[in-house]
Amino acid sequence: DTGVALQPSLPGTEGSSYTLMRFGPARAFALGARGFASRPPAVLSIQSHVCYGAAGNSAAVFPMRRLGVEVWPVNTVQFSNHTQYAEGWEGLPTPTEQIGLLAKGIERIGALGRCSAILSGYLGTEEQGGAVLDVVRRVKAANPAALYCCDPVMGHPAKGCVVPEGVQRHHAEASAASADVLCPNVLELGVMTRSEPDTPQAVVRAARALLGAGSARLVLVKHLAHAGLSPDDSFEMLLVGHEEAWHIATPLLPFGRPPVGVGDLTSALFLVGLLQVDCTLPTAPAAGGVYHSSPHAMLPPPGPVPLFGLLQGRSPKAALEHTAGAYFEVMRATSEAEEYELQLVAAQDGLVDPPRSFEAIALDA
Repeated sequence: DTGVALQPSLPGTEGSSYTLMRFGPARAFALGARGFASRPPAVLSIQSHVCYGAAGNSAAVFPMRRLGVEVWPVNTVQFSNHTQYAEGWEGLPTPTEQIGLLAKGIERIGALGRCSAILSGYLGTEEQGGAVLDVVRRVKAANPAALYCCDPVMGHPAKGCVVPEGVQRHHAEASAASADVLCPNVLELGVMTRSEPDTPQAVVRAARALLGAGSARLVLVKHLAHAGLSPDDSFEMLLVGHEEAWHIATPLLPFGRPPVGVGDLTSALFLVGLLQVDCTLPTAPAAGGVYHSSPHAMLPPPGPVPLFGLLQGRSPKAALEHTAGAYFEVMRATSEAEEYELQLVAAQDGLVDPPRSFEAIALDA
């Protein structure tokens, strides 16, 4: 096992150092001088919650925590189960004002500046969208380096996934203008750009239209579907920056009913990757014997690249590759169990160290 000391970049950790202890090929934990775990990156995750199954925060929180990230969940709805069951569901949206109140309470105890990123997903009402953006502004006031990653869930009525009226408009206008990272599927990308991309090249053009129109620096198209290179055989994702685009594919597995919550899972996994710097190739030690890592970033200007590093350490391309491997392991476990709900607990070791790897290929567009 090896250790690499990293200069901290999180607020409130000045004057200390971290030692990155590796356990196996991909597992790493931040340890302080006394051997206790030091403060990890923190994600404020604002999306739906289901009591049974895996969707929204119920699909995102456990994987992020299993990867070593502190997660502060705020639920936009609390449902008995996800909305694609033929039998229906029970539950209610969270009152809009509660979203802001929860963030205000975290701020009051002095913790909001520790927030490394905000992840938003399913909205229970259009008004909740405005509340989420208010929280984003509050977090960025406390920590200007914090990332806002938006998974603009717009629903798929044909599959039984429904969102309230006005949510699509909110994402197409406000979310597109405010997020640092956007994670739409190909249908959501089309709504946000008023286009119908049907090839990978068209998807890249639409994603770059989003990059040019707002503050986003990366677009992860988390499911290419019909716009992919091999939609009948592969689950495909496309990561687009201002200058580069990366395509990745994993085999489709057999399901009686395709599980729900896959987009929530992949967005969370990818965000965790962006909260990590590349510490696999440390440079010469600086004063005090502390190594500085060299983060690889597709994230282009404007502004500094807000990558925090305490864990495995990946570039955005490598974060995409880890996302694909971890996703596939969850799907494999779910398929083998013949379950409708994502088998996150059964696949938990594969979330950290996927046994099968997939390579992201640069796409000319």
